[in-house]
Amino acid sequence: MSETDEAPAAPGRLRRALPHSRRGRLLLISALVLVLAGTGLGTWAADTWPWPKDRYCWGAWEEDSGPGFLGDEAFGDDDDGSRTAKETAPTRERPTGSCEVAIDSDYESSYDGDEVSVDQRVSVEYGPVPKAAEARLSMVHDGFLGGDMVPLPDGLPGTVNGRGGLLVLPKSCDTEDGRPTVVTMDASGMYSSGPSYTQNDPADLGGAREAAVLLVAAANRGMAAAGCAPDEPLRVSSPVYDLPGERDRIFSASDDVCGIRGLRLGTEDIEDQTGAVTRDLQTCSVRGDRDDVPYLDLAMVAQPRLAAVFDGIVGERPAARGWRGTGTIGEKRAIVRADCAGRTATFLMGSSSDPDHLAAFANAAAARLGCAPIAPKGAAR
Repeated sequence: MSETDEAPAAPGRLRRALPHSRRGRLLLISALVLVLAGTGLGTWAADTWPWPKDRYCWGAWEEDSGPGFLGDEAFGDDDDGSRTAKETAPTRERPTGSCEVAIDSDYESSYDGDEVSVDQRVSVEYGPVPKAAEARLSMVHDGFLGGDMVPLPDGLPGTVNGRGGLLVLPKSCDTEDGRPTVVTMDASGMYSSGPSYTQNDPADLGGAREAAVLLVAAANRGMAAAGCAPDEPLRVSSPVYDLPGERDRIFSASDDVCGIRGLRLGTEDIEDQTGAVTRDLQTCSVRGDRDDVPYLDLAMVAQPRLAAVFDGIVGERPAARGWRGTGTIGEKRAIVRADCAGRTATFLMGSSSDPDHLAAFANAAAARLGCAPIAPKGAAR
């Protein structure tokens, strides 16, 4: 990325020089107001108070607008830290873009006196889904169709949780070869205390609904910059429904996972999590209960615009003998698409090479939707 590609969150030499915490700004601004009062410019200072707040992600998010990572609470006990941003806005000529808000804070813990360090990021990417099948499946399925994801509210095509989400943009933003454009958002972070303690500490997005609001705001700004925005901006007006279940420990190797009869992994050192179970989306994830290693990821996608992200990579032949629809079953990943109850449904599997896992999931989802089995009888144990 060139230097011209990285734009500060707010232009102007004076703004960039200001402290990033509210306390630091208040001290500096108070001093400036006193100086201005002594020079006859006090009325000007009063008329322009408070100074404009910083904006981030192509102007989509405003400082102190709600989520914790945009407020001073992100800076820790001593309100001592910085929030910086870098971004590249999409354009009509280059309809890809990114933005990142970074929170860095170092302070002494009021509890035990240890030095605390917080490094957090909120990253947004705007652009078409990759051409290559493996890259596309890795981006969409691995990142945004896990058991902790739920549908975006108000019928918006995408998924969300408290750490980010994915939104598929309208067809007006598709590429010339028909690939949908998506906006993704991801919060990450690390907390360190003392010489040896560290833990994951993602930036605070304020919950799944607030994450949806942030994602849609960035999408609207990105579409406007790329010249493909719809007549009416996208909106989030409803709560986030169908919140995912808690992760549950599997106590026996013969237990079914994700509530699906016959879906067994033959081990007890795992936890399963069921996300959405709707006509548009069903998700299931299995992880190691101690090391969090992925064992199995399954998803059914029937929402037309969300399913469109898999167009062109499903293939033209059945996944295996006796399976309905088309698809491929590989060593670590599988995708199958078939007609189901008047719509096209896409079934996905990751982190497993056993087709019986996909067969049990796909047939259970098909039965719930009221259509014929996807895999032949006896395909799943």
